[in-house]
Amino acid sequence: MNAPHIHRARRTFSASKAVEVQGSVLTEIKADDDITFKDMARVLGRSEDRAAIYAAGGSAMDLPTFLAGCDVWGGRFADPLLRLAGGRWAEAGAICSSDDRAALTLAMLLPAIIEIEADGITEAEELRPHAQLIRKVNALTRRWLDMLAQSHGASE
Repeated sequence: MNAPHIHRARRTFSASKAVEVQGSVLTEIKADDDITFKDMARVLGRSEDRAAIYAAGGSAMDLPTFLAGCDVWGGRFADPLLRLAGGRWAEAGAICSSDDRAALTLAMLLPAIIEIEADGITEAEELRPHAQLIRKVNALTRRWLDMLAQSHGASE
């Protein structure tokens, strides 16, 4: 069977590694937020003893418990666990550009534009070698402007 969407190249991780990471993340959150296992249990919808077991890396949590943690702690809880499968947390409504290197794209274009603009005259022939990067930057900035417009409307 050769179905790349099913049999894709992926990282291999063990269940014990996932439970270990889960414990480390919960222990870090407990310390950073200065909360008790009772507080953690309230967030996770589990007993205080169960929260302590999760933080000690003694048991894997179920999906509803994981989602309860995501709801309150977001990416700082979810990201280390999702990274085991090559994923990451994004807030609902976030626009993912699928370009993990948007800053690099901008940085690659900037020196060329500075040089082109130096004489105060910009001509198409000067821009042509950079057309692909210019289009990529344009697509990124359009998405960012849309995000700003949506967040401005939501904040009013």
